[in-house]
Amino acid sequence: MGVASGRESLNWLFLATFIAMVIAVPVYAACIARLSRKLVVGVVYRFFGVNLLLFWFLLQSESPEIRIWVARAFFVWASVYGVYATSVFWSVLSDLFDSDDAKSSFGFIAAGGTTGAIAGSMVASALSTHLSTHNLLLIPVAMMEVGLWFASRLQRQVSGTVSLRDKLSTSGATGEATGGGLLDGVIGVAKSRYLLAICISLVLGQLCGTYLYMQQASIVGAAIQDEAGRTSLFSNMNLATQVLTLILQASTTRWLAHRAGLTIALISAPIAYAVMFATLGIAPTLAAFAIGDVIRRGLTYGVTVPAREVLFTVVSRDDKYKSKGFIDTVIFRGGDALSSQILAGAKYLFASPAIIQVAMIPVAFVWTGISFWLAFQQKKLADAANKQQAQGASNSDFRVESRAIVPIASENN
Repeated sequence: MGVASGRESLNWLFLATFIAMVIAVPVYAACIARLSRKLVVGVVYRFFGVNLLLFWFLLQSESPEIRIWVARAFFVWASVYGVYATSVFWSVLSDLFDSDDAKSSFGFIAAGGTTGAIAGSMVASALSTHLSTHNLLLIPVAMMEVGLWFASRLQRQVSGTVSLRDKLSTSGATGEATGGGLLDGVIGVAKSRYLLAICISLVLGQLCGTYLYMQQASIVGAAIQDEAGRTSLFSNMNLATQVLTLILQASTTRWLAHRAGLTIALISAPIAYAVMFATLGIAPTLAAFAIGDVIRRGLTYGVTVPAREVLFTVVSRDDKYKSKGFIDTVIFRGGDALSSQILAGAKYLFASPAIIQVAMIPVAFVWTGISFWLAFQQKKLADAANKQQAQGASNSDFRVESRAIVPIASENN
């Protein structure tokens, strides 16, 4: 869709995407404030599903002008959808799972997303020769409904299980609306050092990723001249990345989270970036880039991203939805825009790419330090929550039994 709208319009489309994110934040906050958790999930996903049906209808137009404007709108829509659909998903999970359960489950759950990405690519590739582009849009509409059915089952299961955390916070048990104002997410981030550190960590990650994206264009462009060869290389790199990500999510992430807390999981990506920057500084070859890129992306999506979602299990319900929504959208896309401007300015100030290459290494180490601090703070907050739960249990007629709360009177029944 982006290519169909014309490459010269891509810069404007990126700007439009950021503006759309800024507009969406208060709208989403209003939904969170007024609707229960179950209704928010249904409203968000069905809103996007109706949008897809509208795009499907408009793309059947024979007018080239209409199709171009629809393509531009779809480019922006897809960027907003990709961020919000993921943000809502993880917000709900951080609301339903406590810190310990999240460490055990989030890596494996993320593996479901990776499996879906691989399957989606395969389905789209297989059907693209049999179905027109606009008819392909009907497939995700159906998939959203299937996903909503499973989401409903998950929330029913959780609401039917009485836990101590639910006793201490009934709004978390029932998934009631959070209430509050439209800018609570922004205010929540501004007031919390913990959330601000998450924002800085995310922006530093975007800066490192944007720099490597620019290096990719330079190294691959110089080594492979024909477009078919570049496409083949990127396809193989993406496949290797997805496979590595899936293996890490399904196996290593849970083990790391329990053995070393979140520390190793959170710092694995920035350290991989630092090693890659140093390697490319010494040997900027295609092989070094390709191997390093697969490893750093595999570690980022397979280990660090699921661990970053665990960070939100210890914040308030308001922050789990509103602040997280603001971070996942405005901060994330703003990080892209800021990173490109910083690197453009650095390129203007320092003619030698080697200087920027060396300067990126301490950036990765600063990111590593912030990740250390976040892991430490997450453990402190989780321990405080567990202590509060234990105190609540000792002062009530409930006892803790395998993370479930059982009324003492039931022992006589």
